[in-house]
Amino acid sequence: MKKLSIKKPNIHIGSVLKSRRFRHGSMATIITALFIVAVVVINIIATLILERFPTNIDLTSNQIFQLTDESIDFAKNIDMDVNITVCKNETDLINNTYANQANSIIKSYAQYNSHVKVDYVDLLEEPTFASQYSDYGVTDYSVIVETEKRTKVLNMNDMFETSYDQTTYQQTTSSSAEQMMTSALMYVTDDKVSQVSILTGHSEVDVPGLTSMLEDNNYEATQQNIETEEINQDADIAVIYSPTTDYSAKELEKLDTFLDNNGQFGKTLIYVASIQQPEGGLPNLEAFLKEWGITVGQGVVAETDSTNIYGQSPYFFGANIVDDDENTYTKDLRDGDLPYLAYYTRPVTLEFEMANNRTAQLLLESPETSVLVPMDAESFDVDSAEQQSYGIAALGRRLRYADDGITEQYSNVLVFGGTGLFDESLISSSRYNNNEYAINVINKLTGKEDNLNIVSVSFDAEALNPTESVTNTISLVFTVLVPLGTLVIGVVIWLRRRHR
Repeated sequence: MKKLSIKKPNIHIGSVLKSRRFRHGSMATIITALFIVAVVVINIIATLILERFPTNIDLTSNQIFQLTDESIDFAKNIDMDVNITVCKNETDLINNTYANQANSIIKSYAQYNSHVKVDYVDLLEEPTFASQYSDYGVTDYSVIVETEKRTKVLNMNDMFETSYDQTTYQQTTSSSAEQMMTSALMYVTDDKVSQVSILTGHSEVDVPGLTSMLEDNNYEATQQNIETEEINQDADIAVIYSPTTDYSAKELEKLDTFLDNNGQFGKTLIYVASIQQPEGGLPNLEAFLKEWGITVGQGVVAETDSTNIYGQSPYFFGANIVDDDENTYTKDLRDGDLPYLAYYTRPVTLEFEMANNRTAQLLLESPETSVLVPMDAESFDVDSAEQQSYGIAALGRRLRYADDGITEQYSNVLVFGGTGLFDESLISSSRYNNNEYAINVINKLTGKEDNLNIVSVSFDAEALNPTESVTNTISLVFTVLVPLGTLVIGVVIWLRRRHR
């Protein structure tokens, strides 16, 4: 019987390694493994970059998710540690349109400077955290900004405002997240914070527009009763906002003392008139203003040119900015062509332009097509009224003399003809120059020329809206370059395999 034997195949490792099947199979495995490793590494690196550096692309028409150049420059120059704590779970913020925008702005500061750290604390999970800031009223959605110098607490809900635009009759929602955050960062890092005394005691009209504008631009405002208190000499600015009763001689002496500043000057008084003040005026206070070269007249300025009237009211019109030869108060405006809107303002005139060591100048005036309507007029014939330009804001300055001659130190009295100039819908809008021009003037008078003025941005009609160039670029990449690249890679692989 024959025995069957099984012959073992003669397998040589060298020949196996050289075989075509092995080469292609191993190469595919290696390429796959390397590809997976590369994807993981790239993902890790991309995540770190996105968290650390400003690599996001904002396609909204007015860049509501990105910092302005002014804030970026400021953030880069912060030279001390700043801790920002958002009292909310970040996932909850991302799922909310408005909160997501604010959160993006907050995180951007850390991307430009490693001194800035952003953390999130869910008060539902850590209820005792708020007790560490009992003096600040920390609650859900609070944003705590702190350094070793000082602390400021914001509320994210206050970063958004829904207002009724009187020029377009539309409701708009705007964000002041960047404005408030940059202001807070300046507040906690500044060596000195400028103080403002809001003077009360004479049945003043509410002052939210002016106060919020000052506070949003890093001024610290506190109220003082002029009847019972001396004006804080550490304050840079005192504000008289539409009093309806007159000042006494003693109170006017307090104003003089404040502006004289022990002979050093360097102080600013802001006075805002109103059509709600008594018909007979405020004789004592108005006599004080005349000493500074400024008179607030009776009547209400109205516009007759329908093309310059906003909101269909002749008392709501575009004013002209008056500047000196050096464009001192307009050269830093981002867009000098934006209108400055006047709203129910009294006329402001100059008593003199120069007298001794005092000067006076108009800052804002109505168009030459304006008329003056008496306050008590039940009816008024616009066609028969004289048309002319009326001042609506003016600046009086007093120059300090010293033993060795004139020194460049002034005290200032800044007068506005109406409270409507600080209407919140005008101050909060980036479509007008009311906010930027006013704060620009105030900053220069107080020596804060390096201060920033960040305007609010609107959410309305701000859905993903890329520009034409961005749209064309995206179309080119995804409809031409990507398919073409895929085709080329496929042809190269096919040709290489065919010739093996």
